[in-house]
Amino acid sequence: MKAIKYLVLMTAVFACAVAVNMHRFGYNLNDGFWRTLMFPFEGTVWAPRFTEDNFNKIKQGMSASSVREILGEPLRQDSECSEICFWYYTGQDTGTADFDQRWIVFNNANQVMEIRKSFFID
Repeated sequence: MKAIKYLVLMTAVFACAVAVNMHRFGYNLNDGFWRTLMFPFEGTVWAPRFTEDNFNKIKQGMSASSVREILGEPLRQDSECSEICFWYYTGQDTGTADFDQRWIVFNNANQVMEIRKSFFID
C-alpha cells in the first residue's frame, strides 16, 4: 500500500512539472512531457538577448530587421541563403544534448515563413 501511495504521489508531481513546462515554454503536452522527462539531459544554449516573451512576438511575414530588433542577434545563421535561411536562437551545449529549439526560417524575401518552437530530442 505504501508503494502505491508513493507511485501516485510521484505521478502527481511529474504531472505538475509537465504542466509547469507547458506553461513556461508554451509547449503542447508532448513537448512538455519530454522536456520534463529529459530535464537531466537538457542542454540548451540561448542567444544573449533571447526571451520567450519576445520570441512569442515573432509572426509570419515579419522582416528580418524586425526580428533582429526584437530578439537581437541569433547564436548563428545560415551564411548562404538562396531559397530559405535559418536563424538559430538556441543550440545544443554538446552534440548529443536534448534542447529547446527556437529557430526562425526566412524566405528569399527576408520575411519570416516559419517559426520553430519545440523540445528537440537528440
